[in-house]
Amino acid sequence: MPKWILEVTRLRGLPSALLIARMFFAFTPKANACSICGCGDPLLAASDPAAITGLLRLQLDTEYLRVDAGTDGMPGYTDQLTQWSYRLNAVVRPISRLSLIATVPLLDKTIHTVGGGTDETASHLTGLGDAELGARYALWRAINLGWGRVQEVALAGGLMLPTGSNGAKTTDTIGTSIPVDPHGQLGTGGWGPFLGLHYRFEQGPWLAFADFSYRMRTTGSYFDGSKYKFGDAALWSVHGQYRPIATLAVDLGIDGRYARIDEATATGGSSANAVDNTGGLVLSGAPGVYVNALGAFWVFARGQIPFYKNLLGEQDVKPSLALGVQYQVL
Repeated sequence: MPKWILEVTRLRGLPSALLIARMFFAFTPKANACSICGCGDPLLAASDPAAITGLLRLQLDTEYLRVDAGTDGMPGYTDQLTQWSYRLNAVVRPISRLSLIATVPLLDKTIHTVGGGTDETASHLTGLGDAELGARYALWRAINLGWGRVQEVALAGGLMLPTGSNGAKTTDTIGTSIPVDPHGQLGTGGWGPFLGLHYRFEQGPWLAFADFSYRMRTTGSYFDGSKYKFGDAALWSVHGQYRPIATLAVDLGIDGRYARIDEATATGGSSANAVDNTGGLVLSGAPGVYVNALGAFWVFARGQIPFYKNLLGEQDVKPSLALGVQYQVL
């Protein structure tokens, strides 16, 4: 547990269970608004209850999401992307103000092309996705012992690594090998740095936080010489949380994403063109619950339910769900 929190506890004489309850913050759902760009806090796992009370925490989670988009060049047809993510997260807190996180995902991605009374599997891939490294550092803290109030402003940053393969192939109508749709590939082929600010306010069993981040994307290249750049995106969260008892915490908030249009460069081309049916705004209700099941083990469920969509072209984002277990090692 961070030293500054222990000092506050000793001064106020609070029991450790209540202290942990008050320090439960920022478990924003990271359910994705598209196959590679999520809504809300990119460093979710660095600030959940198990992570902030120890030096080392491991987490396993699984997430389901579904996104639809119009098939390029085929009016009346839709590509339905279904993605299952299985992620291993490790969070280390070398000092009280700093959290470091590493995430390694295993993905199962399927694209069905639906239209004209048909439903064909365009691609189905399973394997390692793009890993991510991140950090969050508290720049400023204010503690009011009389009111039992804590405020914090933190700087966050990280980098998505092109560890997932983007070389999967399929064939066109004349039998020529072409890359699988970029959204169906296991990796993006590019880098994804992000930078953001995080603010939290807590008092008693209540907590509120706001987070804003901006993620950039570099261009990935494919075996046939074509290139693809996923759109840069602004991500944000506004949440309120309540801890009715020491072993239970509930959260409700709004997560958002505004993404720029993707860009593609054809084989042999010299300039990038905007990709239809990409980019736009989505806002989602984001409920979540964490339960301290046994000792150092936590289990959780969180979701994301889109309620406002201003997406470009023919797109649709479905509700998503994540389930997982955490273990505080140290």
